[in-house]
Amino acid sequence: MKETYKNEDRKCECYKCEFEEICVYAYRYQRLGRENKGALGKCAKLEENAGILQY
Repeated sequence: MKETYKNEDRKCECYKCEFEEICVYAYRYQRLGRENKGALGKCAKLEENAGILQY
């Protein structure tokens, strides 16, 4: 089992995340935080999503 990924740098590195296999936004641009142009902030590990998977 993978370690718990904290995403403190907001890079949303899917290969480090324990949700990699179940996240519908894994490796997609939409997962990145809204500070990135055109991104939707869908990564569950972003602070504003509080660890809740987005659909």
